[in-house]
Amino acid sequence: MTQTITEQLTKLTQDLLWMSEADYPWEIVSYDCSNLTPEQLLEQSNLPSNTPIETVSIERFFAPALREQSWHNEEERATRNRYQQLFDFLNDQLNDLIVYRLKEVEIDVYILGTVEDKTIGLKTTIVET
Repeated sequence: MTQTITEQLTKLTQDLLWMSEADYPWEIVSYDCSNLTPEQLLEQSNLPSNTPIETVSIERFFAPALREQSWHNEEERATRNRYQQLFDFLNDQLNDLIVYRLKEVEIDVYILGTVEDKTIGLKTTIVET
């Protein structure tokens, strides 16, 4: 089952960039435990234990990407629709979804959920100055 989810996430995020001051692609992440703590995530990411870490809901994180704007052109509407599909898939397939933001300015973002005895999700980088 986790392989199917991973394959689907790969398809859903192909050529999809998260827009911030710099646009980064998504990568699939997987951990062999179902209760990954923020401390374990820092360790897995090779970051020091005093790295700033923030959690936000998946709804709050995706809100800017899912908001329809009257000025969107066809390409922007298509990107919004792709993010809606990704959001729906994550909510349908993964349990206990949470978004971690690690570091400041150049922020590593992890969208993680559990399935069976694994933690699966996505990672990207956003830049906020």
